[in-house]
Amino acid sequence: MTKMKSRNWFLVVIGFVLLLESRALADGDDWRKLNPKEKDKIRRNYERWEKLPPQDKEHLREEWERWNRMPQDRRDRLKQRFEDHRRNGD
Repeated sequence: MTKMKSRNWFLVVIGFVLLLESRALADGDDWRKLNPKEKDKIRRNYERWEKLPPQDKEHLREEWERWNRMPQDRRDRLKQRFEDHRRNGD
């Protein structure tokens, strides 16, 4: 993988994680109900988000919108591929 593709992939993955976690909070998970480990993870991800350049944030927002427009079955397949990839250490 080229350096630029690796960077873009990293940004997409980080954005995906950030958005999933923020989505979980927005869907009714109350901050007070989270355990300290979950809160720490959210804080770290938010700090990473804040440090990103504006163009990277915009790119991640576009990717999130694209993700939300996908049919649910396609999202499920992509999530499964991502989990398989992560488990295999590729």
